Amino acid sequence: MKNINTYKKISIICYGFSVLIFFIIYLLGIFSPPGYEIGYFLFFFYTIMPITTLVSSLIISIKKGYLFWLYPVFVGLLGILIPFLLTKSFEWMGSFFAFFPALIGLVLGLIISFIIKKYKTK
Repeated sequence: MKNINTYKKISIICYGFSVLIFFIIYLLGIFSPPGYEIGYFLFFFYTIMPITTLVSSLIISIKKGYLFWLYPVFVGLLGILIPFLLTKSFEWMGSFFAFFPALIGLVLGLIISFIIKKYKTK
C-alpha cells in the first residue's frame, strides 16, 4: 500500500469497514433463530447500520477521500441488498437507514471540511 495516496487509503478503509459491518449484519440475520426477526431488524437496521454509515461517511468527506460522493449510493444499495438476500423481497426501508445517514454524514463532513479550510487560511 506504499504507492496508494492517503485519500485512497481512507476510502478503502471506510468502504471496507462498511462492507464488513454489512456482511456481519447479513451473517447474523442468516443464523438468527426463528422468531427474532423483529428484534434483529430493529437493532441492526435502526441502530448499527445508520451509525456505521454516518461515521464512515463523515470520515470520508472530511478527509475528501477517493469517490466520497459515491459512498451514500454504495451503502444505500447494500441496505437494499441485505433484506433482499434474507427475506427474498425488496425492502426499501433498509436503503433509507443506510442512504440518508450517509448523505447527512457527507454533507456534515463537507461543511466541517470547508470550515477547517477557511480557518486554516487565516
